[in-house]
Amino acid sequence: MRRVLMFAVVIAAMSTLGCKKKVPNDIVQKSLRGALNHHAPLTVSAMCGVKTRGLSNSTITVKSTNPDNTGVAHVKGTPWLAAGTPPFCEGDVEFRYSSTSKTSGYKKKTTTTTWYLEHVKLLAIQTPGVANQSLDEDPDGDDDD
Repeated sequence: MRRVLMFAVVIAAMSTLGCKKKVPNDIVQKSLRGALNHHAPLTVSAMCGVKTRGLSNSTITVKSTNPDNTGVAHVKGTPWLAAGTPPFCEGDVEFRYSSTSKTSGYKKKTTTTTWYLEHVKLLAIQTPGVANQSLDEDPDGDDDD
């Protein structure tokens, strides 16, 4: 009887607490690379000190990830061709992700998690000759130019 009661308590605790998923580093790298290449021109322009549309050949290094799917990444890349752009742009960005999970299958259950990049905030600029400034941007994928 004690084992059954203990088992029920453990199951109840697990179901109420749930398992909080953490965004994988490869997802952060891939989605930030795409966002900074196409959907976050204000962040890239601030990082480069000149108006540009995005970064190409970017390298993303995840510095930290928090349990609430926020974190900091270091970005370095070549700006798209524009007048007066530096040879490379470099800086630290803060990111925030959300996710949805879907379970499918009859006998073999498969859970698919989809991650969404919600917010990008420029924290620090390491591009030589560019003044530091703070900028928030939601990379929603809309081209409003």
